[in-house]
Amino acid sequence: MKLNYFKDKLFDLLNEAEDMRIKDITTIDREDKFMVEILDGSIFEVKCRKLKPAGNTDEVIKRIVRICWKFNDH
Repeated sequence: MKLNYFKDKLFDLLNEAEDMRIKDITTIDREDKFMVEILDGSIFEVKCRKLKPAGNTDEVIKRIVRICWKFNDH
C-alpha cells in the first residue's frame, strides 16, 4: 500500500468519526501529518510514515522498530 493512499483513507476515517467530536482536521501533506482539533479544545498531531514496504521480510521491520525505539526513548 502506498503512503498517500493510506493517508487519504485515514483522513476519511477521521472525518467520518462522529463519536470523536472532531472540530477540524488540518492536513500538512508535505510533512505527512494531520492536526486534529477536538471540540473540547484538544489538538492532536498525527504523523504518518511507512515502516515496511510490501513484500519485505520481517527482519527489516524489526530493525526499523528498534531504531525508532532508540530515537523515541524517553
